Amino acid sequence: MRFRALLVDNAAMKDLLSTVNSLSKLSKDCVMRIVSRKVYFIIPDEDTGPRKPLAWCELPVNFYFKEFNLDGVSQEYNEIYLCFATAMLAKSLSTVKQNAKSLKIKLTNKQTPCLTLEIELASNEGLQNRQLVHDIPVEIIARKNWNDFAEPQFNDFHVSIEMPHLKPIKNIVERMKNMSHSLIVSANNFGRLSLQIKTNMVNLSAHFTNLGIQSFAVGQDNESTVGDGSANESIVTATIDIKKFLMFLTGMQLNHCRTTCSIVHGKMVKLASEQVGALSLQCFFTELSN
Repeated sequence: MRFRALLVDNAAMKDLLSTVNSLSKLSKDCVMRIVSRKVYFIIPDEDTGPRKPLAWCELPVNFYFKEFNLDGVSQEYNEIYLCFATAMLAKSLSTVKQNAKSLKIKLTNKQTPCLTLEIELASNEGLQNRQLVHDIPVEIIARKNWNDFAEPQFNDFHVSIEMPHLKPIKNIVERMKNMSHSLIVSANNFGRLSLQIKTNMVNLSAHFTNLGIQSFAVGQDNESTVGDGSANESIVTATIDIKKFLMFLTGMQLNHCRTTCSIVHGKMVKLASEQVGALSLQCFFTELSN
């Protein structure tokens, strides 16, 4: 197996750093899947028994890399799966903020398999450029275990609605977290997104209106229709872990991204952030069991 990639665009390096910083807020460990056209970062949900993704991030090779060379485990399976400490990669990449000219990422063997970062920094006053080398220990995941990190396939969302700016939502959810461990996320067919907590002491809701609806499945058997003064209002709802939801909001340091919220009634909430042609990040929050 061999892997070598080169970045020379400073903006692309900083975008990569922002992405890894965001992922590091979600989990201490991360799986990196390398294929010929994309690099994936996968964070498994440790609370779901059989390994399912909490986060699934896709980076297109042609946006980030000037050079990209990959020899996977075989001709048939031209892929590599690596597991490593997310915070260690984020810390190593932070050096690119210091006027980096290039970033090389290689799979090396230095007594143990490593993801090696070689960062060339421009020096001031005409001095010779500096080079920093970071070695991040990795575990190479065997082919027999790849199915544990399969791409999630969910096509039965009952609603997909555009999210408002995330910072006000984060401020609200931070206060809600102090009162409840669960969060009720709902959306209706008129473009309203609601976040609600219910306890023996308090019933608190925040509503965001006039949001764009990408899709709404009308007439599903498991879809709730309620009357609150709005004619023909349909609401789709799921109850999720408020701490995980807040982790996503806290970790999102990505610029120029559009975020949508998709709900499977009574089963799941998916938050998806996308920068067209540059980044796709999805987080999956399953319904809390009673």
